[in-house]
Amino acid sequence: MSRGRVGRTATRDIVPRRTVLAALASGGGLVALAGCADLPTDGQVTSSDVVSAHGSQLVQTAARPRDGAGPEEIVAGFLRACVAGFSDDFATARTFLHRAASDAWEPTSVVRAYTGSTAPVVERDESGAVKVTVELVRSIDSSGVLTSDGAAQSGSTDGYTAFYSLATDSLGQWRIVDLPPGVLLPTGSLQTNFMATSLYFLTPDRARLVPELRWLPRGDLPTSTLVALLGGPADWLAPGVASALPREAGLAADGVVLEDGTATVALDGAVAELDSQERALAVAQLAATLGRLEGVSSVVVTADGESMGDPVPLPQPDAPVDTVIGMSAGSVVRGTSSTRRTLATVQALGTAQARHPVLGPDEAVYALSASSLLRLRPGEDVASVIASVGAADAGEGGLLAPVVDRYGWAWTAADGVLTAVGDLGQRAPLSAQWLEGREVTALDLSAESARLVLRHRDGEGGDEHVSAAVVVRAQDGTPTGLGRPLALPQAAGEGVTGLAWYDPVNVVVLAPGRAEQEPPGVRYVQVGGASTDVAGTPGATALTADRASGTALLTDDRGQAWQRKGATWRVLTTEVFDLSYPLP
Repeated sequence: MSRGRVGRTATRDIVPRRTVLAALASGGGLVALAGCADLPTDGQVTSSDVVSAHGSQLVQTAARPRDGAGPEEIVAGFLRACVAGFSDDFATARTFLHRAASDAWEPTSVVRAYTGSTAPVVERDESGAVKVTVELVRSIDSSGVLTSDGAAQSGSTDGYTAFYSLATDSLGQWRIVDLPPGVLLPTGSLQTNFMATSLYFLTPDRARLVPELRWLPRGDLPTSTLVALLGGPADWLAPGVASALPREAGLAADGVVLEDGTATVALDGAVAELDSQERALAVAQLAATLGRLEGVSSVVVTADGESMGDPVPLPQPDAPVDTVIGMSAGSVVRGTSSTRRTLATVQALGTAQARHPVLGPDEAVYALSASSLLRLRPGEDVASVIASVGAADAGEGGLLAPVVDRYGWAWTAADGVLTAVGDLGQRAPLSAQWLEGREVTALDLSAESARLVLRHRDGEGGDEHVSAAVVVRAQDGTPTGLGRPLALPQAAGEGVTGLAWYDPVNVVVLAPGRAEQEPPGVRYVQVGGASTDVAGTPGATALTADRASGTALLTDDRGQAWQRKGATWRVLTTEVFDLSYPLP
């Protein structure tokens, strides 16, 4: 092989890379893995005392290439410089690249995070290229979408192998001429340089806001957040949401200016052409999105230099503590105190064995009776059967505990098949090809009724996954199907049970205790993000949450309902069971 080239062949000016595609895995989530961030070889990335111009972020630095460094050292140095790249706009990292490669390289086109416990292995391939092998956790694409794949479904990491081709420059120094897109970072650096924040889109009827979590660079976060919002929702969410901001809209020269707590957003003429209603909705999206950022207390929006006016006052999800409902002595009740109110009596339900009550937007009561779904309208004395599975006396198990969306559709699973039932018993024609042949074992709807989370497994009872998906609806609100799934691997796994929306961006599940004698844990899983575990209560078997404020209730094997107050779980009631919250 020629002295001037290291790579797969020696016949082209730029040697093509060979990249083995990897499945990105969760490894327990970013929070759990944000520990030691080992670097690839000898040498360090350091944090200086200099504070970045973007907030309080410390500036990281890395060494430039050493004269006479060999190919492996060049690649290892490049990886270290990428870790520091968010402090110097990857200027040092580019010094390890040939000019053509530097011009073509887009560092943030994909950010791959590897486990902090195992350093990348940098070695020469049999062909002469430099091979880098790591255990990956997650990846972030150019729009800030955090994804997992492949082995992520089982909660493990998976190997990723990348090849770097090198050649000597005019001074005889080795430089990288071909490399994989994006950068590799340890998980600790990922958390240092990126922040999770919510972008807000609209339900198709433009009546509610729908959050979507994105991971964006901390440097100039207001601008990167706004650019991501203008880029629209992620592919998994797009079929079931809308945006008042035109896709062709862009930032004007002034961009986003933050001063004294006020973020002033300057947009171009594409937004100025919107009518008054769409303008107000666009401002609502911008105010909700930027208002979540630290230091922003108000948002002013202009288009072509003119004020966009005030936002539409869209309702925010809210679930007061007295909205919880449940079963008590065969009746459906609201509240858990001695002053709880009866919503449906045993006589009205027609059975003393009703279970899993929920409340619809019109205050109608729904409950399961054996394998039938009952509905009791306000003011009526007798409940109607609106759905059944098998024989009327087949016993409980054919239907999952229902949840009713804000359009009045009751969602359940009939013998494992996802089903939405209207108030007259009509079934919606749901299309979700990815669920064909799979059994749905748990589900819940988000506060605005736009997103569904499901636990599902193959027909043999194995291969269990938890996924989020957007609900696709007709203009009248009738559900017609689901968008493609977004995997939530941290919410699955052996012994993990239960599933509920905890707040607008988190779901909650019960996870096995880490030790044999430990009680089940409560795991909070961001949809498109990380996970966090806290201790639960001994014997916990079920959970529910209010979807809005982050209130979760556990039920144990003795029938006690527990509520978390600060760091302590306290018994809420021993007289009310099958607790649920209506959608706020």
